[in-house]
Amino acid sequence: MIFEIILLIAALSVDSLAAAVSYGLAKIRIGFSRSLLISIICSIFLVFSAAFAGIIGGYIPERVTKAVSFLILLVIGIIKLAEKEKSEQPEKLSAAKTVLFAVSMSVDGLAAGFGAGLTAEDNLWAVGVMACVITFITVYFGNAVGLRVNKNAPAVVQKLGGAAIIAVGVCKLI
Repeated sequence: MIFEIILLIAALSVDSLAAAVSYGLAKIRIGFSRSLLISIICSIFLVFSAAFAGIIGGYIPERVTKAVSFLILLVIGIIKLAEKEKSEQPEKLSAAKTVLFAVSMSVDGLAAGFGAGLTAEDNLWAVGVMACVITFITVYFGNAVGLRVNKNAPAVVQKLGGAAIIAVGVCKLI
């Protein structure tokens, strides 16, 4: 049972990792506290959906969660593509963009949580803690990798970061 939960959380965290690396490539720093906030929000979405799977699972189709996630990432990516090149210092992720990032990463967790909800309801505390830890690791360190790669890269890499954010959104639709 625990192994299944870890696999579910790891699968959901792949999107967070890709998005966090993309943000780093776009010279957007996701600090410790923002990474923690993102991981808490993502964990809450997952635990909520697992807890209420039997009640509301049939009301939110998977295609809706994918579309919402895609739209949020598309908007963020377009904004990043339209921005002028940044200075050497990466910008910090704002509170509003942190919440948008967390929500876009969480909507997949709603569908996955509904699917896992019937088998995980006795272990919701474990789901929440593991989701929080794994998501924090993928976001914080994924962003650090993206920033590191961008440090010595040409300015065009910032535009690639915006395009990568859009690509992560497209992948959510598939």
